[in-house]
Amino acid sequence: MYFIRLFIYLAFFFLLLFIMLQNSIEKVNLYFFNITFEQLHVFWIIFFSFLAGSFFAWLITVYQEIVYRVKIFRQKNEIKNLRKEVHNLRKMIVEEPETPEIKETESGVEDVSD
Repeated sequence: MYFIRLFIYLAFFFLLLFIMLQNSIEKVNLYFFNITFEQLHVFWIIFFSFLAGSFFAWLITVYQEIVYRVKIFRQKNEIKNLRKEVHNLRKMIVEEPETPEIKETESGVEDVSD
């Protein structure tokens, strides 16, 4: 799986490099909110857009990783508590006191235990 991911990354890199080289002569003006960047090469715009997209994708991945780790931590604690509960219930069944003997008589039911 690692090699497939590496191959995809390298393919994207070379595709980006090819596009940047194709557009190395073109210059454009970039308007970003109230800031104007004049006579920028198109490949710089493509490159920094790629970097910004990669950075935001990384941030989303880190956030999801944190959420998943917290969820796993909570589930492990729940499993630990449930195992304790099952263990305690098993101990209760083993250590349960004997039930008192009940003897039926003509007048009704009597408890024989002392």
